[in-house]
Amino acid sequence: MEATNNLYNIHVTEERINIVKLTKDEKKKLKVIKRLLAGEFNGTKAAGMLKITTRQVRNLKRQVLNEGDEGVVHKNKYNKPANTYDEEIRQSIAKLYRKEYRGVNFTEFAKEIQEKYEYEQSRSTIYNILREKHIRSPQRKKNMRKKAK
Repeated sequence: MEATNNLYNIHVTEERINIVKLTKDEKKKLKVIKRLLAGEFNGTKAAGMLKITTRQVRNLKRQVLNEGDEGVVHKNKYNKPANTYDEEIRQSIAKLYRKEYRGVNFTEFAKEIQEKYEYEQSRSTIYNILREKHIRSPQRKKNMRKKAK
């Protein structure tokens, strides 16, 4: 049993329910591959339209035949990268900065928490985490002198 809803491409099978919302590029790929399957043009022209190789067109065609509309979606799209830090660590770093180290330069803060709290993140990672949490580093403001006439 398979039912399809055009707005979100909802595929209902007996063992699972997948909700896939296609991006603009994925919709374009799907449209071209379906026209290719209908015989409107050959794989070389489809490759030119999508700006990919004919081999990639053959692979997309096979995936659409096997998996349906989901075949154009990259298989690693919804996976989290292996080198990301847990949200718990990110929140603890931001909370520590806000409570104990407010007003301290990000570089000094990074050195301090690496020594005291044994965090293994680099200075740039800590900087990125704090910027992501909308925390700005206090920068020294240089007073501009007015030019004497």
